[in-house]
Amino acid sequence: MENTLISRFKACPTTLKVIINAISFQCIWWLGVLYQNQFIALSIAFIGLHFLLTSHPKRDFQQMLLIGLMGICTDFCLIYFDLFQFSQTPWWLMVLWVFFALTLNSSLKFAQQLPVTIQAVLGGVFGSLSYFSGFKLGAVSLPLGTMFSTVALIVIWSVLFPVLLYIAKHK
Repeated sequence: MENTLISRFKACPTTLKVIINAISFQCIWWLGVLYQNQFIALSIAFIGLHFLLTSHPKRDFQQMLLIGLMGICTDFCLIYFDLFQFSQTPWWLMVLWVFFALTLNSSLKFAQQLPVTIQAVLGGVFGSLSYFSGFKLGAVSLPLGTMFSTVALIVIWSVLFPVLLYIAKHK
């Protein structure tokens, strides 16, 4: 029975897998931002769902570790330099980074085909917007002010997103 269920998941059309990947990321983002660490087990379950659906578990696992670690290190540097403050250890943010790594060859794969300049613009706009939205919803504080923090995040994500896409494409 279990193998049949897993086989059915793996046989899902690629479009459905991409949609599930995008929805899963949004669920993890909202759960983290609204509830911080309270629903982390559910967020981790979405990672498990990804691995039930993937056709490339080894590649995805390696990508999850490498890109997830890069993102977590980036955020910890931003915490260290007081760009961010959290009321508690943001385990949910680490899980979000791990799953974000899994979107780069799935729901965000289209961005790999874009010119680097467009990738940079998308990263700068949507990366910084994600953190600014988290700030507005009370998930993070920006001790250096919203203007400085937003500009810093735009610059960081303008570089980071194309680099992460490149790594994902060539992994």
